[in-house]
Amino acid sequence: MRDEKLASVLSLIPYPLSLIPYPLPLFPMLPVVQQLLVLQERDQRIRSLQRDLKEIPNLKIRAATRLADDEAAVAVARARVLEVELAIKNLDLDAQTRRNTIVRLKDQQFATRKNEEFRVMGLEIVRYEKDVHDLEDKEIELMEKLESVKPELVTALAKLAATKKLVDEEVAELTERTKHIEARLVDLTTERVTMVQSIDPSPFGMYERLMKTKGDSAIVMLENGICGGCHVRVVSGTMNSLKLNEAITYCEQCGRVLFIEG
Repeated sequence: MRDEKLASVLSLIPYPLSLIPYPLPLFPMLPVVQQLLVLQERDQRIRSLQRDLKEIPNLKIRAATRLADDEAAVAVARARVLEVELAIKNLDLDAQTRRNTIVRLKDQQFATRKNEEFRVMGLEIVRYEKDVHDLEDKEIELMEKLESVKPELVTALAKLAATKKLVDEEVAELTERTKHIEARLVDLTTERVTMVQSIDPSPFGMYERLMKTKGDSAIVMLENGICGGCHVRVVSGTMNSLKLNEAITYCEQCGRVLFIEG
């Protein structure tokens, strides 16, 4: 008897068995309800894929944000190195200016015939030589500082390179995933068009309205007298209507279409 009921239900379904989303209930079901149930499974998959597709740009932005953090760290480390290098260059220029002045003063000193001018120039030479010495000491200190900040830049660059590799791989994977989802959506949408053509317009219109107002579930199972949509126990009249299997039965609480598994 069980096999006869199953065969009776199967004979009313206008789709190949491969399109049925889950095992059929053994309790008699209206063909139109079975059609809508299969259609709902397709729509649920389409909506899920559309949500995934919509989220992919956000995932790419998140990945790029991780890269931006490391790029900022590199920029900070590079700025420190450039700051020290610039300070060294300025000190070197200052020191070279004073060396040039010393050479000029010495030339003038040996050219003068006045003792006072010779003595004053000598004092200026000593002062400039002290300035050069002080600048060279500062330059040595900055060179030591440069050696301490350079490893920070090397570390930041290495971390950026590692992150970029991971981000590039993630973005490539997301791009490939986008292509796969788009292709799958085309297939599912084509299947849906074929399914809709065989469904009566009146119940199909009802189904479309329910899918807009009830989320992803317009057709739900009644299990132990409980609606699978609103999770409220139905009245006995609703249960009897399902057993009679003469018309589409709705949950009196949420309005969803019910089916029962025997």
